[in-house]
Order: sequence, then structure tokens, then C-alpha cells
Amino acid sequence: MMSFLILAAYAALSTFQAVVIWSGLVAWTGIPDVAAVPVATLLGLVPGAGTIIAILAAGSAWGWPWFSSTALFCSLLALWAHMALYHGLPAFSSPEGE
Repeated sequence: MMSFLILAAYAALSTFQAVVIWSGLVAWTGIPDVAAVPVATLLGLVPGAGTIIAILAAGSAWGWPWFSSTALFCSLLALWAHMALYHGLPAFSSPEGE
């Protein structure tokens, strides 16, 4: 059950990250939405680079405070790292219920 909730949170935050990147790309470059959406979608799924671009886009395109955008999008990076360690390295995982 917990894996499903983490996956749902990751999907929601990744989608939101892609929307923020899309807004940033349009604001920074002036490219049409049709071109910005696929690029933003791909960047929104990249944990490191997508996180940095989303932080910058939220600050410059939407006027968010840097601390708020960093806290939100770094939580996505932390969630991704948790899932990678939990499922990728069995030594770091514990049996369910412990």
C-alpha cells in the first residue's frame, strides 16, 4: 500500500514539475506551447536536472519564493532517491511490518 502512495505522489509531483517547466520554457524562450509541452514533459521526469529547472521556473515564471519552490521540488528528488534505495538496494530495506 505504501509503495502505491509513494508512486502516486511521485506521479503527481512529476506532473506538476512538468507544468512549471512548461511555463518557464514559454516565459524564457517564447516558444509555442506545442513545442514546449513535450520538452517539459521529458525534463519533468528527470530527477536532478528537472528539479533544478523546475525550481528556477517556479521562481522566475510564477514568482514563487526560492525557498518554497526548492522545498517542494527537492521533496520530489528525495522521494525518488528513497524509492531507488528501497527497491534498488535490498540491504537498505527492511521487511514489511518492522
